[in-house]
Amino acid sequence: MKYQQLNTLVASINSVIGNSESKTQKKLVKIYDKVKIHHESYQAQIEELRLDNASTDDKDILLLDEKGGYKFTKENIKKLTAQVKELGEKEFEFTPINVVNPDGLQYFTFLEDWTSGIDFIKEIEEEL
Repeated sequence: MKYQQLNTLVASINSVIGNSESKTQKKLVKIYDKVKIHHESYQAQIEELRLDNASTDDKDILLLDEKGGYKFTKENIKKLTAQVKELGEKEFEFTPINVVNPDGLQYFTFLEDWTSGIDFIKEIEEEL
């Protein structure tokens, strides 16, 4: 799997789960918990890239903006953007999650490459 696919999965899950009260929402939270380690690893790598590209003073002390965020030169922003894009294309090992009780998950086709045991129901889009 690629990290950009992981980001799409996490965004899709987050848009559906809300306050995770229904059984289906709770199942989606459990699926997220299974991919969480990969998502946290990706986020840590992004933060490392940001830190590596942040501006420093002559004593190698980070320069921060008024909100506490890192400052970047124009060139380092370009470099960071390219590195983040490259990281998004990087693949990582992932074993699909076997879902034993798929009830309620059949319509969430964004789970298709990440799970097994779900017979997805794909709606055919009508042409307008």
